[in-house]
Amino acid sequence: MVASIRVGWYREFNWTNPLAGFSLRTVGPLASVIAASAVYFVGSTNNIPPSFDPSRLAYILIGAALYTHVAAYSWVPTLAIAEGKWTYVFPQVYISPHSSLPYLTGRTVASFASSTLTVIVSLVLSFYVLSSIFHTSIPFIVTPLSVSLLFLAMLVNIFAALGLGLLLSAYALFATKFEWALPTYVAGLLMVFSEALFPVSFLPHPVSDVANVLPFTEFIRASRQAMIYGDMYSYSFYLGLSAIGGIIFLALGFLAFRYAENRARRLGVIDKKTA
Repeated sequence: MVASIRVGWYREFNWTNPLAGFSLRTVGPLASVIAASAVYFVGSTNNIPPSFDPSRLAYILIGAALYTHVAAYSWVPTLAIAEGKWTYVFPQVYISPHSSLPYLTGRTVASFASSTLTVIVSLVLSFYVLSSIFHTSIPFIVTPLSVSLLFLAMLVNIFAALGLGLLLSAYALFATKFEWALPTYVAGLLMVFSEALFPVSFLPHPVSDVANVLPFTEFIRASRQAMIYGDMYSYSFYLGLSAIGGIIFLALGFLAFRYAENRARRLGVIDKKTA
């Protein structure tokens, strides 16, 4: 596991200088947050009468940053398998009966660590950039307690993200096409169904009912309670739902991956690179 975390850390920074890699990885989340906020600002100020609300801007800023954070590391297990097939790395890991799952988990933890750093930097930078551009005060609660609660919510969300990653990995073991694109499609759906930019109540039934109980939705809600609203009761409630849903996701992902892995071993498809 430790060796996998180390490999994953270097892979996240593309085997280059960590400072340079970290700076490059910050660009994407920062651009995502600023773009989403700019769209809201333009749309709300062009209404008659204008409906710009700094608290709504804070809502979007938190959601866009955390959605990018989840999308950045939940697809790492699929990436580890897909690129590992082509570089002959994963078959060397896969040859041991009990090494693939710790390897994928280690890669995910490394990506979580780097993504957490980048999302914090992007939040800080976007806060100051947007405050100066829009000439408004964004109502963030920035205290040691609120930041600690945000980090705790991120840690709890690892269960759901790893479970999602293992579910996608079960497909990637057999896939020879589109395994690179699948996480992108899932991330796009996650943006809509996780309440990243707008309340899930805007979605039609029964889609909104499903989105309302996703652990990713509860994670973003808990994070907003920590950084915007400061309601500890609601924070604890959403965090608990995120933890329960994350454990369910992780269990489903683990079972699906184990089944797919055992079947892949019997069929001998790990070296397959063509359809």
